[in-house]
Amino acid sequence: GLDMLGRRAVYRVGPADRDHGDEAVTEIAATIGPLALRPLSPVQARARRTPAGVALSWIRRTRIDGDAWDLVEVPLGEASEAYRVEILDGPAVVRSFTVATPALTYAAADEIADFGTAQPFLDIRIAQLSATVGAGEALAARVLL
Repeated sequence: GLDMLGRRAVYRVGPADRDHGDEAVTEIAATIGPLALRPLSPVQARARRTPAGVALSWIRRTRIDGDAWDLVEVPLGEASEAYRVEILDGPAVVRSFTVATPALTYAAADEIADFGTAQPFLDIRIAQLSATVGAGEALAARVLL
């Protein structure tokens, strides 16, 4: 939880059948940082060309209660759902969006304005946003159109 951020923790790691004072047990100290709370990167970016533009979609992941196989969708794990989506030209960001669902349409007119012509693929970066700790790890992907 947030109350643990910045705190120093000491862990004793060793074989389960040994006492914590055994010489086979190692002590590890660490300070808990916000990285532990950042959203995981989305997965399975997809794209398809439509008359309106390029329809992008992806699947979010969660750090909280996401291990059940019978769920239709994993729990959000954030106060609200939000993503930063970047359209790239090489290393440069040519267009950026913030959206509240795991999908968006990159308008055909925007693609022409950004690249001069429709592209055979797009390089994109997608990160889930957290109101508490900022952007999570980004998915970098090349999607074919």
